[in-house]
Amino acid sequence: MKAFIDFIPVLLFFLSYIFYTDIPISYIYEINSIFNIALSPEKSSGIYFATLILMISYSIQFLFLFYFKKVKKIHYITLIIIIIAGSSTLFFKNPLFIKIKPSIVYWGFAIFFIFNLLSEKENMIKKLLKDQIYLENKSWVLLSYSWIIFFIVCGFLNLYVAQSYPEETWVKFKFYILGIFLPITFILLNGIYVGIYAKK
Repeated sequence: MKAFIDFIPVLLFFLSYIFYTDIPISYIYEINSIFNIALSPEKSSGIYFATLILMISYSIQFLFLFYFKKVKKIHYITLIIIIIAGSSTLFFKNPLFIKIKPSIVYWGFAIFFIFNLLSEKENMIKKLLKDQIYLENKSWVLLSYSWIIFFIVCGFLNLYVAQSYPEETWVKFKFYILGIFLPITFILLNGIYVGIYAKK
């Protein structure tokens, strides 16, 4: 359930972009009058509308989590990145800012895990799962390395597709590959590894 809630802003971003041209022109003009972002009915404005929806939906999600005292540091960081990247995209009318946002988030996670490994604190993955799974320390470290590599690779993949392919291709890649296929595949591989080496 939590994973689905976290995924909602990404889903709304995707749907807003894909179905932008189906929105009545009168609604677009109304959005312009409220937010002053100069959208046009053309498909090229879809990325800006989707960016606005992402900013609004994640802000609502953050407030929801904050109200129920479920908000964590990563939610604060992600909110700041989305607001800065989204505002820059809308102000400068340059989608590059929102396109690099996923890479910044991915690399931020990678840096977090790297610092966790270099510090003397308990391994973060072990801290989360030690009550359900027993692994030797070297296995926990290997899992951390795999997460670091995963986040770094996803960051570069996002940048490559964003720079090398049409905008719509990037939106679909971000949703289907970075948002669904790669995370599920990676978690399944982690599960297989844990299943082989776990003591309980």
